[in-house]
Amino acid sequence: MKNVFDPVINVLLPLLAALLLGVGTWAISRLVKWLNLKNAELITASLNDALHKSVAYGLQQSHDLIHANGWNSIEVKNKTLGTAFQYMIDRFPDTLKAVGVDPLKPDAIEKVVTSALDRVFPQAASIAASSPVTPPVTITGSTQVVAAE
Repeated sequence: MKNVFDPVINVLLPLLAALLLGVGTWAISRLVKWLNLKNAELITASLNDALHKSVAYGLQQSHDLIHANGWNSIEVKNKTLGTAFQYMIDRFPDTLKAVGVDPLKPDAIEKVVTSALDRVFPQAASIAASSPVTPPVTITGSTQVVAAE
């Protein structure tokens, strides 16, 4: 015995399958875009963490210069960023590759990493200067004396 709805079902089933396939494809593409966004956020966070750690290391290595010249000395910044640059290259090559910095292009590395370190320097130096483990620095100049607490 033949069902009355067989012709309708035979027409609707392929349409329903196509609709489900289209919705499934759209949902998967949205998921992929969302995961890439999350991946980009993780890479950015990893880069910022690496930059801050590199500057903190540079500041640790510049301790004597900081003590002699103060936190806001250009010599301190230059030495810190120079040390931080090499530390970043040596310690975080995978992070650099993840953000698209090609280790085989030294000019690109220097330009990108130096500008990124320069960007985070004020904040990283501020955090380091306000740390309770950082020894106080007395800055003496010709007209003023400022003691860090």
